[in-house]
Amino acid sequence: MSFILLKPTDTILGLLTGSQSVYLLDIGYYHATLNILLNKSCSGFNYWILSSLVFAYLGFKYFDKPLHRALSAPISLCCAYLLTIFANSSRIFASIIVQNQTRWILPDHQRLVHETVGIITYLSFLVLTYYLTEEFLKHRKNNAKIV
Repeated sequence: MSFILLKPTDTILGLLTGSQSVYLLDIGYYHATLNILLNKSCSGFNYWILSSLVFAYLGFKYFDKPLHRALSAPISLCCAYLLTIFANSSRIFASIIVQNQTRWILPDHQRLVHETVGIITYLSFLVLTYYLTEEFLKHRKNNAKIV
């Protein structure tokens, strides 16, 4: 399951950094030039579930027709998948940059730096996505009442 999230993330990371990865069977994608390994713990699966729930909640909140509500669940999964790929690629890229900048300042705390960047990135994407999606659906619903 993590492959469907990890492969696109690896591809985007390769485009952003110019690094080529090698897939190591049952381990993950290794970027020798960056000296990083993208394994299943980097896939963002939990974030995909969480963002799917956010989209589904907003769908159920703003759609009244049963068909629209039924369709909101699979659409939520698709939208959350795209968001997860984007957020995860951003998280990993930001982590690479921040860790390179703090390697000499905080040499014994790189794990903490990595986790902090992950938390801030994921939370920012989740809050921003919730806000923008809710505003869009609220605006859509208000305009539908006028017509």
